[in-house]
Amino acid sequence: MKILVVDDSVLERKLVIGILRKAGVTNEMLEAVDGEDALNVLGRNYKDICLILLDWQMPKVSGIEFMQGVIKVPATASIPIVMVTASGSEECQRQAREVNPKLAGYVVKPIKPEKLIESVTPHLK
Repeated sequence: MKILVVDDSVLERKLVIGILRKAGVTNEMLEAVDGEDALNVLGRNYKDICLILLDWQMPKVSGIEFMQGVIKVPATASIPIVMVTASGSEECQRQAREVNPKLAGYVVKPIKPEKLIESVTPHLK
């Protein structure tokens, strides 16, 4: 199964993937540069994706807009999503959980590797 890492920063995507690899995660990693790109990647691979790691603030389609689209489609609604974002306020976390009550996790940047691993591990297949 694959993990989709969505972030407009190539450095952040590499950091997330590096943390997962260092922790022994062997899943194939797919990358998307923004929500629009992520929708395209998801459309081609949704049957093989076990987890989405999603930034909030991105050009074109934000993480919240992407998530709103994903949870409306029965074929993708059950894919766990972990927000990985600099938007760490209580208000942002509340808003994310309102959009997606089944949000699998919320990791605030700068990323603490143990927090990311803790959020991701239950959803790996």
